[in-house]
Amino acid sequence: MSLNFKGAFDMYSIKKIADRITSFDDAAWNDAEIAEITHENWIKCSEKISTIGRLLYSDYGIHIKMETDEKPLLARQTVQNSDVYRDSCMELFIRPNENDKRYLNFEFNPFGTMYLAIRTSSYDGEFPKNDREYFEVKSYVNEEKWVLQFTIPFEFIDEAFGTHTDTMYANLFKCGDETPHEHYISYSPVKSEVMDFHQSEFFAKFILE
Repeated sequence: MSLNFKGAFDMYSIKKIADRITSFDDAAWNDAEIAEITHENWIKCSEKISTIGRLLYSDYGIHIKMETDEKPLLARQTVQNSDVYRDSCMELFIRPNENDKRYLNFEFNPFGTMYLAIRTSSYDGEFPKNDREYFEVKSYVNEEKWVLQFTIPFEFIDEAFGTHTDTMYANLFKCGDETPHEHYISYSPVKSEVMDFHQSEFFAKFILE
């Protein structure tokens, strides 16, 4: 099934690694392609915020690492599926099965508080019961940056989507609706006047190598 797709200004390659990643300083991250999250959507941020993402995959699942130098950080939400987008927030939306229009909606604040839904748009959503421990969420903040790491097991993807495909569609976001410097920044630009990240036609192509 072919779905409309407007977003891929280029293609991100997710490299395969031999072993599952469990730490921030795993040497495998050095070989990951860097996704620069630089496109300011709808408004111009009053301060420059540098954010990058890295993705790798193993037989276990897809490993994601994101980091930002946003200052000051805002973190208030502590309950899963609360409004973490109002805090300093890093996000991944990913369609792991190219024949299924649904996508995984992951959002995190600096506490590592997770929001997770399966959606086709901002107007619908299923909320899996899996918690942050299942996705091995790690988050730390120092004077220089905030770093986030998590893993999406293929077991979870295949149960929710039937299977996963080598071609996926995704976008990475940095936002903060109520931070001192309101911002809506993405890896693949959202070329729409509608102020909404949940427009999967603008996702970029992500390929499992």
